[in-house]
Order: sequence, then structure tokens, then C-alpha cells
Amino acid sequence: MPTLDIWGRSIPYVLVRNPRSSNVRMTLTPDGLRVSAPTHLPDAQIERAVLSKERWLLRHHDRLVPHPPSPLTDGDMLPFLGGEVELGVREAGRPGITFHPEEGRLAIATRRPDDVRDLVERAYRDAARHWFRTACAVEAIRMGVTPGTIGVRDPTTRWGSCSARGALGFSWRLMMAPLRVAEYVVVHELAHLERMDHSPAFWAIVARHRPDHAADSAWLKDHGHWLARSPGHGPRPAGP
Repeated sequence: MPTLDIWGRSIPYVLVRNPRSSNVRMTLTPDGLRVSAPTHLPDAQIERAVLSKERWLLRHHDRLVPHPPSPLTDGDMLPFLGGEVELGVREAGRPGITFHPEEGRLAIATRRPDDVRDLVERAYRDAARHWFRTACAVEAIRMGVTPGTIGVRDPTTRWGSCSARGALGFSWRLMMAPLRVAEYVVVHELAHLERMDHSPAFWAIVARHRPDHAADSAWLKDHGHWLARSPGHGPRPAGP
């Protein structure tokens, strides 16, 4: 089966020639990519059409064909708000976590190597609770709004939420994103306290407080598949 090489990833595909087709159509399945193209269209033109959708392909391919994360081990460098923290793992009878992101250190104590990822996630969740509460408090004053409760959850496609009662929710995985991206999501959800829609009026509020919000939103669209795979899976994408 032929493959497409995109950003170091090989995506298998099947090319189907359809005399009734007028353009190139692409469908992703768990087995890879199915491309339907007109009979007369040259192969090179078909490949250009497919490659023009490389970002879409990567996002959706990762959801349909997940790749198991690599084990987290002593000395690994993990992303944290645009920087990195060094993971230290030592054997101990009782599990423990010591996280100092400002010093670039995350220490895990456990006697079960299989528990390291769960403990790392717990450390990130705790850090996210503190960071989002602080960030929301600062931005809310600047924006002149009053949020309700602020929680941390684990959605992998919806990075923030705002309820009708003003309760805000954020994905802890945003701690792996660049700082600007996490700040943008905070402003986005706080803006919903004024407008509970995505109308032009809503985006005007966001733009007033985050003039470069389009770049932050684009980063999430391009790299959300990477955030969803948790710490330690693949190289860290560049910031916006």
C-alpha cells in the first residue's frame, strides 16, 4: 500500500479512480486514507491536492489511528507552558510528587514504573488548577467580568468551556502548550461571560484583549492532536 510522508509521519492511502468524480475527495478510515479522483487526473496533481490538506490529515489521522505514548523515564524533558521541566524518577515505597516548574523540576517517587505517567498527569493537573485560578483572577479584573467556579478537566478536543452560570472549565493539557496559548484560552472563556456565542461581537471582545488571538487559535488547531496524547509523546511543537 502506498504512503504519504507528512511531517515525519507515514500515512497509508488507497487511490480509487472514479470516472464520475470531478475533483479529489479524501476519506480517513482506521486503515488509512482513501483518495477518490477523476480517471484523467495525473498522479502528481492528485498528490499535490492531498498534501495541501496535510494539517487536516495529521489532526484526524491521530484520532483514528492513535499511537501509544512512550514510557516516561528519569531524565525526560517535558513541556510546560512553553518551557521544559526535567523529570526525575526514583524508586520509593510510597508514591510521591514534587513539582517546581519555576525551577524546571518534576520529581516522581514510585516503586512501579507503570505508575509514572499517572503521577506526572496528577502533577500537571494540580499545577493547572493553581495556574488557571490565578490567570482567571488577573484577567477577570482587567476585562471587568466575574467568573464563577474554575475547574480543570480532561477533554481532548475542547480546551475550555463556560457554562450559563459562569462556571469555567479548562483542560489540564494546556499546561503543555505555549504560555500565550493557555492565556488566550483564558481570555476566550472569560469573554463568554459577556457574549455566550461566537458572533462577531464576541470575537471583537477577544480581539480587544488578545489582538493576536488568531495565531494562538491556529496553534491549537494545528497541534491539538499532540496535546491530546499527553506528556512525553513526540517532539514539542514550536510556539505561535
